[in-house]
Amino acid sequence: MTPFPFSKSPASVLPQSPPYFVSNFGYWEGDHSYQTAGVKFLSEFVSRSDLRPQSKILELGSGLGGSLVYWSKYYQPKLLSAINLPGEQSDFAEQLFVSTDTKVVPFIHGSWEKVKSFGNSSYHYVFSLDASYHFENLQSFYKESYRVLEPGGKFVFTNFQITESRFKKLWWLYIPFLIPKENLKLVEETIAELKEIGFREIKRENWTKPVLLGFIEFSKTLPASLKIFGKVLNLFVKNFGLTYHYYVFEK
Repeated sequence: MTPFPFSKSPASVLPQSPPYFVSNFGYWEGDHSYQTAGVKFLSEFVSRSDLRPQSKILELGSGLGGSLVYWSKYYQPKLLSAINLPGEQSDFAEQLFVSTDTKVVPFIHGSWEKVKSFGNSSYHYVFSLDASYHFENLQSFYKESYRVLEPGGKFVFTNFQITESRFKKLWWLYIPFLIPKENLKLVEETIAELKEIGFREIKRENWTKPVLLGFIEFSKTLPASLKIFGKVLNLFVKNFGLTYHYYVFEK
């Protein structure tokens, strides 16, 4: 992933739209600034999932917390919960919730496995934006997401995928992206795993162009570390079959 996913640096390094501080890749159709592309990513993510007001939402890997503020303001959820790794991002998010009067209950500092303490059929939506591909035991994460969803609930997430099985042999190249070896899979393999658990596919979209390629172009204007990251990301997209997909599955 990027050099900043576990810190609060995107809040200062990237142009943001307060209070929606985010650290996603951005959605770049018609946008040239992260200030709008980062928030547009949130908008595209939920509008395509048919998010309804007064829903119970759980976000796993909530980063800087701007997404939770966004869900709260525009969709007035009945319940808004989240889990995020302890560290600067979670600390920043808690301060953001206080300043924006955003109610997130519970907000847990920890790994995604903390979801195992949640009750069955507790949420209408489980969201994971630019997070789940980092998780160890990804199939277990899918199963837990299924368990905590109400019947008819939706699991919405983004995921890195590879285009050919031969790229699995190059798993060690993905270490800088913090993607475990076991998570390098074809789109078809990911879909098969989810269907085996019991999910029904609602939507899948290839967001490589509007998200990854857009971020790569924008990264040319960023500080050196992110500029280098953009070049590496471009290398993987062009030569190592890296793609980026958006999914909606229903329980």
